[in-house]
Amino acid sequence: MKEAITGNGVVNYLDQGRGQTIVFLHGALSNGNTWRKVVPLLSKHFRCIVPDLPLGGHSTPLSPTTDLTPPGIATLINQFLEALDLNNIILVGNDTGGAYSQMFTMTYPQKVSKLVLCNTDALEIFPPKPFALLQTAVYIPGFTTLMAQFFRYKPLLKTSLVLGLLSHTLSKEDLYELYIRNFIHNKGVRNDFSKVVKGWSPYVTLQAAEKLASFTKPVLIIWGADDKKLFPIELGRRICAIFPNARLELVENSLTYVQEDQPEQFAQRLVHFIEDTTIDVQPSKVDTLA
Repeated sequence: MKEAITGNGVVNYLDQGRGQTIVFLHGALSNGNTWRKVVPLLSKHFRCIVPDLPLGGHSTPLSPTTDLTPPGIATLINQFLEALDLNNIILVGNDTGGAYSQMFTMTYPQKVSKLVLCNTDALEIFPPKPFALLQTAVYIPGFTTLMAQFFRYKPLLKTSLVLGLLSHTLSKEDLYELYIRNFIHNKGVRNDFSKVVKGWSPYVTLQAAEKLASFTKPVLIIWGADDKKLFPIELGRRICAIFPNARLELVENSLTYVQEDQPEQFAQRLVHFIEDTTIDVQPSKVDTLA
């Protein structure tokens, strides 16, 4: 992992491969490890940049004064890109990272050449209903410390109360070692997470949808077909309809983390999208592939 120095602190990131730059954004209580299966496949053809955003799975807390509202995180992403002197990126966002991808693209459209969204918060879903109580709970003193104690019991991580709805393939050991360990052991990480959750609001994603209706560059929506509880396929169709130049592709046998459950398919579809310079814009704008 490398370190990028921003105005709000250190952002750890992976930088692998050469060529056109793809930047991957992950979801809450996660980190760049969620892309570990697809980066080796894609870095043969592209430069893959994978930052650890301060969403609860990161290892280095940011400054306590950092704005971690969605606009603040969009600013942080821009600071990160400026630190690496990156422009004209392909932006890929999954889960909560998809919401921040929308915010970034809305705010800095000139920096995004193509956008890929995968099972993501959008429109009136931010956060999805199974996690809505978090927005109240994080205001309770000591709540995230209590969360950390419960998370030490690894079987809990695979339940629908925590991260069990995200992936078919991730085991409780994977969830603990790859994503949750830093949340348990680092109070600063938990503090960042609390600030992030307090900023979630459908007002933000609805505003983004309104502004992104004028984003005419190519957009690909990759959707795990088995995701029924967090981000059902109807949400994917509605997201696709936001953009003038977009298509939707379904991936079977996958929950929210398509990149975990079906990494080869995810990589193949992303490569095809990047190399295809034209998007067929039909009235439905949906090209559903099983």
